[in-house]
Amino acid sequence: MSHPETIAHPTVSRAPKGCNRPVMTHLTETERQRLEGIAELEMRSLSATSRLLLLKGLEQYEAETEQAARS
Repeated sequence: MSHPETIAHPTVSRAPKGCNRPVMTHLTETERQRLEGIAELEMRSLSATSRLLLLKGLEQYEAETEQAARS
């Protein structure tokens, strides 16, 4: 008879395939609290939330840079 605590669950990766290049950053206490608030609101890990915000920031940066180059 198997008990739920003895059943091995497969490891699930929440990052897209190929995400294997970690980046460390330093945050102020206020920035960390804001990040934790967003992560909790979106029900994501701190890492997943950080990645999401980084990707959105990169898109915005590239759009602004492209627009400035046209001006």
